Amino acid sequence: MSQLRAARDLRAFLRRHGSRTAGSAAVVVEALQLIVPTDCLAVSAWDPAARRHRTLATSYPGTDTSFFDDEWHRDPLFQLPLRRREPVRIRDLTAGERHGAVFDRVIDPAGFREGVTQCLYASDGRYIGMVNANSQDAGTLDDDVVHLLDLVSPDLAAAIDPVPTPSPLTARLADGGVDRDIHGGVEGFLLAADGRTRPLSPGARPELVAALPPTGALPDGTTHLVLGTAVIALDTARSGDGTVVLHREVPPPDGLTVRELHVLALVAEGHGNIAIGRRCGISARTVATHVEHILRKTGARNRAEAASRAARLRLVVRA
Repeated sequence: MSQLRAARDLRAFLRRHGSRTAGSAAVVVEALQLIVPTDCLAVSAWDPAARRHRTLATSYPGTDTSFFDDEWHRDPLFQLPLRRREPVRIRDLTAGERHGAVFDRVIDPAGFREGVTQCLYASDGRYIGMVNANSQDAGTLDDDVVHLLDLVSPDLAAAIDPVPTPSPLTARLADGGVDRDIHGGVEGFLLAADGRTRPLSPGARPELVAALPPTGALPDGTTHLVLGTAVIALDTARSGDGTVVLHREVPPPDGLTVRELHVLALVAEGHGNIAIGRRCGISARTVATHVEHILRKTGARNRAEAASRAARLRLVVRA
């Protein structure tokens, strides 16, 4: 599960540094090649004003990079990953689709036998950019690798998105009276850059920050924190020099039990059934049963897809 760990490390890096700061894009490509072990890989951002891509970092030769920047988006084959919103590999194409500019200019001259394009989207649906990877080994891009690429894509898109995410409305906060019934008990606090907190509602719980992984600034979005037998959704958004944190208790996502969420979090960390059993104090056979339930309830086909679901939930479990 080393590739899964590499994916988790990359997501943490992107949330701390993004990919537009000096040197970061090259580090991202290097990290992606641990997850997607191909001969050439590039990360490109879409420039809507110039109507072209701009490669942020690449291991392709210059002629291929120019093609991806200026021509790939006009190739009819590019519409497949763009419309499907999922990675598309050479093996996913029919024999009749395996032709055109990308084959003439990139794939055939280099002798690539496998390749993938993953389009990147902002949380509001805007197209942000793409990842392209190619290999001369036809067996490189199996389903697990593609699922891991899909796992890191939201964080990669957020890192290269030039549009900042808007802050959530603090009107969702409860005021301790009838407003609690209207807003479902949403509480919150402001987390300053120096680590100090300021309550924004009567039931604010700043101590929840201590239960989250120490990854630097909290990323915008929703984290699902399992604390004891409770599941708490933490909505975070930058505000000035700090971060607004809204929290509320919610039902376990996907109809999972709290125990299944514990198992899912450990699966996402790359642990096998025996190790999970030791951590949870249950047998490996019981863990296997929990994993079966997790796959069924989340609709995941395998452990890698389940890990991807855990990543999207931003699942954090504390005993």
